[in-house]
Amino acid sequence: MTLQQLRYFCVTAEVLHYTRAADLLYISQPSLSYALSKLEKELNMPLFEKRGKQIALTTYGAEFLPYAKRALAELSKGQERLKELRAPSAGIINLGYIYSVSFSVLPTFVDQFYAHNGNRQTAFRFHQGMGGLLIEQLLNGSLDLLIAGKPDIDSIDYLTIASQELFLAVPASHRLAARESVALTDIAGEQFISITHDAIIYRQLADRFKKAGFTPNIVFEADEYSSIAASVTLGAGVAIVPKLPVLENFNLKLIPFSDASMKREVCMLRYKMRAMSPAAQSVWTFAKQASERFRS
Repeated sequence: MTLQQLRYFCVTAEVLHYTRAADLLYISQPSLSYALSKLEKELNMPLFEKRGKQIALTTYGAEFLPYAKRALAELSKGQERLKELRAPSAGIINLGYIYSVSFSVLPTFVDQFYAHNGNRQTAFRFHQGMGGLLIEQLLNGSLDLLIAGKPDIDSIDYLTIASQELFLAVPASHRLAARESVALTDIAGEQFISITHDAIIYRQLADRFKKAGFTPNIVFEADEYSSIAASVTLGAGVAIVPKLPVLENFNLKLIPFSDASMKREVCMLRYKMRAMSPAAQSVWTFAKQASERFRS
């Protein structure tokens, strides 16, 4: 049984007319009939039967058709995969990202990547979510790459591609609101509104508090910064946040920290134990170049 015979069979089964099928296949009708006859002999089953001037699939032909179609479809997928291997910049990448990078880091990175060496053949499927959930998706293969905070998992490799300054968010009437800058210890004893513990930045801030010598009085956690901002505005507590456009909608004050290291690294992440597709590899290579520029 040959690939050519399967293709001839599927086309003939579609149009149910020998002459028309031969025209579509750019072969003569005798050549088509001969190929189908050889296939029937190999299967030891009649695939077509005459009904007057028309032809129809036999019961055996109707049963065989979906298998033949699937076989051709799988081979087509294989051909497309080989095309991807020949053109590393082509392909679809499932790229995860945390909300706070969606306003500057993500669009800047994608624009620069597309401008680099004709990468327009690469298509992205974007997936936004919380850091912890996105990490799980990276590990289980649902995501190819992830833009998030610096991870603390040995099996995840990362490249720092940007940084985000962190600010103290307080109500406009808060005792610290008039300050030009604050130290982390200034909020010891304050009620603190935290991003959910599933977020990567949660663990990073916990380390900062530990080094500062105190544990924050967390009154509740929220999974998005708009909820945090609304709670701060109402006077429920203070929070540490990156500067985001959504925060401009709330009556609060963002105060920079006097410690210039109060920043978080924004990284491109990949799972070390899984081979990357050529398209994902091209993005990772570009991220490595971006990381080198960021560090210099």
